[in-house]
Amino acid sequence: MASEYKIAFYGIIISLLSFILWGIVAAIMITVNRDSNLLGIAYASLSQIPLPIIGTLPLLPFETVALMAAVDLSATNAYLIFSLAIISALPFAIGSVMVGYGFYGLYKEEQSTLCLITALIVMIGFGALAIIIPLGLLPTTTLSPWTLVFYHFFSLTIPLTQTTVSSLGAGIATGITGLVVIVGYILMGITMITIRAKTPKPDNMLAGGILCTLGGLLFLGVVGIALVFVAYILLAQVFIELRK
Repeated sequence: MASEYKIAFYGIIISLLSFILWGIVAAIMITVNRDSNLLGIAYASLSQIPLPIIGTLPLLPFETVALMAAVDLSATNAYLIFSLAIISALPFAIGSVMVGYGFYGLYKEEQSTLCLITALIVMIGFGALAIIIPLGLLPTTTLSPWTLVFYHFFSLTIPLTQTTVSSLGAGIATGITGLVVIVGYILMGITMITIRAKTPKPDNMLAGGILCTLGGLLFLGVVGIALVFVAYILLAQVFIELRK
């Protein structure tokens, strides 16, 4: 039984590291998107002045410039975001499966149905995010500003197909991820509160359960992630005691 709690403890460490990694990835993605958004503004500015050899760039309609600023403008950025999604989702999924295994150990010891349900949701649901998140951000046809210029300057009759990284797939992946983590963490929090008296650190379980439940409700925001982060630290201390 102690081996299951040991695995869960290391799973919490991996999960905490994945939260930190998410913050780094989010900062990188914000930077990438900010750089992309500047391209439409830059083009609009350059079209106002004559350039050496090139001359004056064609003045694009506002809708075209706005489109240039709104979409992911380079294949490099698309595959960068895809790679970062894999890097951030994989450790979170692995850590979650290990944490869920610890709740399965609690189920075998206490015969608590809540522990079993929590273990299954965390192991299967959170584990599946390692596939769901990257698939949602899988790069498809990326629209470049140079394609827009070509279409506008040479022929307005060529149909313009816009398929970007941040399209339907990303929306579906975000929705599924949000549903899984919200339900999973709320359920985990309720389970921690319910079984707290049967653990060596009931106060930790009570505080961690409350934080985990609140964190689940707010998980898609920074505050929610911070609450779950603290709840995991409290839960790690419980698993350390259960190993003894």
